[in-house]
Amino acid sequence: MLKKLKDRRGISPIFTTVTLILVVVLGMSTLFAFFIEYVKDFQLGQGSSILELIEIEDVWFKDNHLINITIFNFGKVDVKITAIYIDGEPAIFFDNVNDTSHIEIRVGKLSSIVAQPPNSITNSTKYNFKLVTERGSTFESEYTSPSKRGW
Repeated sequence: MLKKLKDRRGISPIFTTVTLILVVVLGMSTLFAFFIEYVKDFQLGQGSSILELIEIEDVWFKDNHLINITIFNFGKVDVKITAIYIDGEPAIFFDNVNDTSHIEIRVGKLSSIVAQPPNSITNSTKYNFKLVTERGSTFESEYTSPSKRGW
């Protein structure tokens, strides 16, 4: 009786080997599929959005209808601002001279953008600024308008 119990095995070595091979193949297939999507994003220019880093350095409220936004690009790629939102509503923007569909900011450079908010600016009010780049990155910051009228 004791000899019969010693000869029995829980799982055959062939079954465990096949199971391990199956797990490895499934894992590598999943990793390969992720890698293919990652490379495709970079080829389309979307993957490089992780290299975009900009900072809203200053917001200057010129009057009730214009805001000057100073931006610094400290990322690794040039950035094109394609949309500006103030409190969730799109704002018209231009580069001090021309009304453009985008404004390019080179790496390591400051740029100034003049934005016209959708609504008139009120005193001592917090405004949320959201900048959207061509690659789809968003950068947000919050600034408060001055408390006095003499802007």
